Amino acid sequence: MNPRLAYMQARIGQVVSDSPSAISNWLQMTPVVVENGKIVVTVPVRADMTNMMKTIHGGIAATILDDLCGTVCLISAEEFFYATVTLNVDYLRPAQIGEVLTCTAEVVRQGKTIINVHADLRLPDGKIVARATSNLINTQVKTH
Repeated sequence: MNPRLAYMQARIGQVVSDSPSAISNWLQMTPVVVENGKIVVTVPVRADMTNMMKTIHGGIAATILDDLCGTVCLISAEEFFYATVTLNVDYLRPAQIGEVLTCTAEVVRQGKTIINVHADLRLPDGKIVARATSNLINTQVKTH
């Protein structure tokens, strides 16, 4: 089994605080579903993630989506790290402090060089806050 997949599966239901990625730790994500090609996490909206309207900052929403797109590549690809080439984000509605968002990222197509991923960031009622499409490239840097 891919060791990164096993690492994330062992953290289901726990706030991630021991990731090698400082941004993942800062986001305080909790994995809910972790499988090859798909990851679902929850993320609380905190005051330090908001804009002057006290709603989630677009850059933070993009960061969550980008981080999950990269994570789903790590748990799905066997040998190499992947880096974001494109991240297209549609912002559809605000999220408030205290809401717990659900982010789902899924691999659409995994080629030898590029992985295409789609991700959604949703409110507790299922309404979409932001949606992303990302292409990530094989860096040829080995993960181990």
